[in-house]
Formats: sequence, structure tokens, C-alpha cells
Amino acid sequence: MNRQGEPRHNVRWLVAVGLSVLWLFIVYAAYYTVHKPFDAPMLLAIVDRAGDLGVCAILLLVSAALGGRVLRVEFTKATLEDLLFAVGLGLGIVSLVTLALGMVGLLNGWLFWMLLALAVAGNLRNLRGILSRVRPGRAGNRHSRLSLLLLAFLGVTFVLTLFSALTPPTEWDALVYHLAGPKTYIDAGRVVYVPDNFHLSFPALTEMLFMAGMLLKGDILAHLIHLAYGVFTVAAIYAFSRKHFTDHVPLLAAALFVFIPTAAILATWAYVDLALAFYGFLAFWAVVNWLDDRANNRWLAVAGAMCGMAMSVKYTGVTALGVVLVLALVATVRARSSYRPTLVASLLMVVIAVVVASPWYLKSLVYTGNPIYPYVFGGHGWNEMRSAWLASIGVQVSPLRLLLLPWDMTVLGTQGTTAFDATISPYFLALLPLLLFVRRDHRMLIPLALSALVTYILWIAAGAVTYSTFVFRTRILLPCFAPLSVITAYVVDALKHLDRAQFSLQRFLLLAVALGLTVNLFSQGLSFLALDPLRFVVGAESREEFLSRQLADGHYEAMQYINASLPSSARILFLWEPRSYYCERHCLPDVVFDHFSQLAVQHGDAHHLTEALRGNEISHILVNERWLAMGTHEALFTAPQRHLLEELVQNHLQPVYRHDGLYTLYAVKY
Repeated sequence: MNRQGEPRHNVRWLVAVGLSVLWLFIVYAAYYTVHKPFDAPMLLAIVDRAGDLGVCAILLLVSAALGGRVLRVEFTKATLEDLLFAVGLGLGIVSLVTLALGMVGLLNGWLFWMLLALAVAGNLRNLRGILSRVRPGRAGNRHSRLSLLLLAFLGVTFVLTLFSALTPPTEWDALVYHLAGPKTYIDAGRVVYVPDNFHLSFPALTEMLFMAGMLLKGDILAHLIHLAYGVFTVAAIYAFSRKHFTDHVPLLAAALFVFIPTAAILATWAYVDLALAFYGFLAFWAVVNWLDDRANNRWLAVAGAMCGMAMSVKYTGVTALGVVLVLALVATVRARSSYRPTLVASLLMVVIAVVVASPWYLKSLVYTGNPIYPYVFGGHGWNEMRSAWLASIGVQVSPLRLLLLPWDMTVLGTQGTTAFDATISPYFLALLPLLLFVRRDHRMLIPLALSALVTYILWIAAGAVTYSTFVFRTRILLPCFAPLSVITAYVVDALKHLDRAQFSLQRFLLLAVALGLTVNLFSQGLSFLALDPLRFVVGAESREEFLSRQLADGHYEAMQYINASLPSSARILFLWEPRSYYCERHCLPDVVFDHFSQLAVQHGDAHHLTEALRGNEISHILVNERWLAMGTHEALFTAPQRHLLEELVQNHLQPVYRHDGLYTLYAVKY
């Protein structure tokens, strides 16, 4: 009976299941046809952002594989330390290859995609090894409440910075040169000399990576590359601390660096400061490894290479070389050993660093006549007036005020203002003095302290030498905060020996840290809401709408007008406006704010000045009216020059665009 009814039962089951699935499909299809969860532009935007992340991940993996080949890393057994040194070296190699291709005129997107594909194909084994090491492992011991709080802080900060980084660039220096330079090179098809922007003669390791990303995908990759450098810096602080310290020090040290508000902000920008911090810390770590095993000259060479990478990011990267040389000398003095091996080792590190960094300085020497253009020696197109304008950003500081710098930069320093142009956390100023009350016998304290001290002293010296006054931007000091984060974390951990039944100083400080982290997350959340990057990331806001919202000073609208309304042959001279990234015509940015002063001194009156403009085929002049209305720099932009500008505008220029007193675009009368 059961066997005879079984076929009929199966038929009923198939019909029931089939009709149920079909009906569900019909209802869902009809419903979501009317109530679309997302439209085509939103889907395309999400796919586009996923593409940015994917290309960046491939570029980083390939860089790690290339660096690992040079360092002979066995990736299936690699530690986090091995991976960090490999990716740092590999990114430097990619940058130098990009420079070489740019110098010979091979800046083509298809070529870079072909080279990336070849690099992937040639390193499949290494790439599999890297991926096998970066996969999440099994959970270990139970985490303490402090560890969970620190992990939550790091995780939330990473998510917020990642979404913020997935937006178009609006930051000042990126629009002036970090991205404006690569864009100029891409438009020209090669790396060229740009006399109107002295920043483009600086070392440009990071900018070449930005350019590679722009050729492969777009400018958002520049944000992701700098974010990656920030993540690598935090990972290096953690890995170094885990190797040499115990308890909460590794995780707390990593969190203390991330807690620096400016560090988190810069991670979302196409800047270079986190790359400098990363290479500086790797140079320090490599020389520490060599001092622990002087027979292993591999670490000596790596230290020199990392110093060369730091010098390839910024001129101030020479600080990394100063740090490793001082560490080698102090270690020799403390050990009372022969100086000759140390001198030979130091010379070797210097030679390697100079060789690694030399392409950037030779490029500047050939183009401008000065390897560190425009500082100290001047160079092509440089004069005393330009030096005066550049020095005007500095300040005179008394020796007593220099002693108060740590207090001033902590309490007064604010991101986006003239007050150090950076916001740092209060923990370093509050907790580092407590080092006096803990045991200071840990062997890593002196190297870490020397690294921070040398970096700090050279930061002050560099600000004085390059501008003849003092220029204090705390973000340039970020390499100093990497070792300070480790020392500060050690202080907090070591204070437990002062705990008593009546009061635990360590617990009190940890509560203060926890409160500060919570406040910091709240502040990050408010900044995230103000930026509102998710609207762009998910396609609810176009690129143009985002840029108009974020560049609310009228700059982007002025660039849009120039791009849409002026002919491709137009040459626009900018006055008191250094940002040219979004200009699609031949724009001459006023990077030092001295364009008009130079013209006034050279030509004297409005008639001859106009003739000079015509002779240089200048068709339009864009004036930043907001800067002009400030009345600043009166010693440089004098009253006679202001009257000359008024005469020029009245008799020789024709206004063609105005934006609410922010910008005016004039056509030169011919």
C-alpha cells in the first residue's frame, strides 16, 4: 500500500514545493520591482568603492611579496614583523619603479595594469603565503575588560576612518601638491618639471604610490594608501611592544598612537606623515635588532634602507638616520666597546640610506640646481622675495617658549588652525612624567627615549633652518609619538607596584584612559556625521555634490566654472590660491602666495604688467578675494601693490565670474 502511494506522494510534494518557491519568487520580484532597495547609481557606487578597496589590497599584497623577495622572507612562516618590513620595502620599490616609468614617459593606465597582473602572476606562491598568515586565527585566552575596550576603540576607529577615506580628496596639501603633482604628471604622460609649484621638487615616494593608484583606479586610492600606512604604523608599534614588553603594553601602546586625533584624521587624507612615521619606526626597530645581534648585518642593511625610505618621503625623514646613528653610538659608549666597528656600521647605514633616497634628490638637483630645493641653497626660479613669503609662515620663539612647547602643542594645538595645525592627546603630557616613579630598568626604555628625543630636537632644528624662523606643525612630529606611545604604555603598566589596598593609582589612570577613549570615540562620531561619507560611498550623493559640500569656500564651484566655460587653450594665473587639483585647464597656482608681488616688482606699473601677462599667454586671472580681504601680510603685499592691483583690475581686466566675494575670475584684455 505504501509503495503504491509513494509516487503520488512525491508528486504532491514536488508540486507543493515548486508552487511555494514560484509564488515566493513572484511576490518578491513584484514587490522589489516597485520598492527598489537600491537603484543602479547606488549599486554602481558600491561596486566602485569595492573596486577601490580591491585594487588597494592587491597593490599592498604585491608590494609585500616584492619586499619579501628582497628580504628572503618565508611567508608561510612569516611573523607580523616580517610582513611589516616586507610591505614597507615593497612599497618603496613600487614607488621607485613608478618614478622610473614616469621619467621615461610611460605613465599609462594600461601599462600599470599589465605590470600589476604580471607581478601577481609571478608571486602567486608568496601571495598565498601572505594570505595564510593574515587570516584571523583562533581566539586565545580570554581578554580582560581593558583589552576589550582597547580592541573596540581600535576597531571602531578603523571603521570610521575607512569609510571617511572612501571619499574624494578635499584636503589642502593634497589639492596643492600631494595629488596635484601626480595629476600633472599623468596629464603630461611623464614626470616633468613644474616651476610654479616648488613642492613638486620634494622627495615623493608616497606621491608616486598615489600616482600609481590614480593610474590603476582613481584618487580615492591615495586615501587608502595613506590609511594603510597608518594601519602599518599601529601594527608596528603593537608588534614591537609585543616582542619586548608584556601585559597590556602592546595593545595600549597601539591605542595611544591611534588616540592622537590628528593621526586618525590624517589616515583619511592623501598626506604623507603616517608613511614617515612608519618608516621612521621601522628604521628604529631594525637598528635595535642589529644591536641585539651585531653579527647579523642583514638588519644593518635594513635599517639603512628604511632610513632611505624615510628620506624619500620628506626632507625631515633624515631624522630617522639621525636616530639610528645616535642609537648605535650610545650603545657603543654604554658597552665600552671599540668605536671602529660602530663607525663602519654607521657609514654603511648612511651609504645605503643615501643610495636608496638618491633618485629624489638627484631629480631635484637636475631640475632646480638644489638637491633640497628650495631650502638653504635656493635654486632655479627662487629669489629673496619668495624666501620672504615662505618665511612669513614662521614665528620668532624665545628659548623659554621652546621649553614650554610640549605644553603648548598639547593644550593649545588644534587641527586646522595656526596653533600647531594638529590636535594630540593629553596622555603623553599627563603620563610621561610619571616615568620618574616607576622602575626604569627595562632595556628598551633608553633606545625608545633616545629615538623620541632625537626626533623632537631635529624637528625644532628643521623648523628653524628651513624657514629662518620656527615653524611648528605637530603632524610633522608624528614619528616622535610612535616610540612615546610605547613608553607611555609601559609607564601605565609599571605603576602597578604603587598600588595599595587604599588606592590603586594604576586603576585610576586606566579609568582616565578609558574615559578619554570614550570621549575620543564620541568626538570621532561627531566628525564622521559632519563629513557624512556614507552618502557618497553608497551612491546617494554624487562626487560633484560631495565636493561642493566639503569645499564650501567656493573653490570647487570656481574650478567647475573654469572647466566648463573656458576653452582648452586658456591659461589661468591664480593669485593667492595654491590649490589646482580640480582645475582641468592650464592653471598656474600661487603656491607661495607671491605671484602678484613678483609681477609688481618686476614690471612696476599696470601697463607693463599687462604686457608681461600677454607675453606669457595668460588669458585669465583667478583672485582669491577672501584672502585679499583679510589684509594679512601687509609687510609683503604692500599698499602700493594693492593700488597696482586695483588699477590692473579697473583698466586691463574684465570680470567673467564672481562667487559671493570668495573668488573672481578675470579675462585679460587683449
